Parts: sequence; structure tokens; C-alpha cells
Amino acid sequence: MRASAATLGTQLGQRIRELRGALSFTQEELAQRAGISVSFLSMIERAERLPHLKTLAGLANALGVTLSQLFLDANGPRAKGEQAQDLPLIAYLRNLRLHRSDVDALLTVAKAMFDGRP
Repeated sequence: MRASAATLGTQLGQRIRELRGALSFTQEELAQRAGISVSFLSMIERAERLPHLKTLAGLANALGVTLSQLFLDANGPRAKGEQAQDLPLIAYLRNLRLHRSDVDALLTVAKAMFDGRP
């Protein structure tokens, strides 16, 4: 990867890992939801591979965010010690410390509510 692509890959991988963690998804769960292999997801998170748009769309959908939200924190380096800014819903859900089954139920409801919206 070129330097700028490597930087983007690192930031994107970190963002995906953060969103995955906020939703309490394992790599296996996210990979299955996104329709990719666990090893490919792992390579994306470690910035060893930069995914194509179709894969990014699948990951964003599986994480419950838009493509632009997926890149929200991947567009520039953070100041030293600065934390990634969570999306308000993810921050709220993180504070609830929900059980995995509750997260799945919420995702099912949200998908039903917003099915077909861009």
C-alpha cells in the first residue's frame, strides 16, 4: 500500500474494530453479518488489506452505520490522547451494557424500522 492508503487502512481498520467492539461483536459475528471471511476482516482491521466498496458497504450495514459514518473517524489522525468520537446511539448503547441477545433484538427492530432507507 502507498503511504496515504496505508494511513487510511490503519484508521479504517481501527474504526471498524472500535465499532465492532461497541456493539460487542466478535470478529466471527461481524464477518458473518458482512458476508466476508474472518481472516479477511482480521486483515482489514490490521490494515493489511484495503477492502473494495462492496465489502465496505457490507461492513457498514453489518455495523448499523452508513458508509460516511464508517469513515467518520478515519479521515485524519487524532490528537495525542484524543478518543474516537462515538456515534450518539453507539455511545448510548455502550453505557447500557446490554447483553448480546438484547443487542441482537435492538438490531432486528432497527433494521425493520429503517429497511429500505439509504
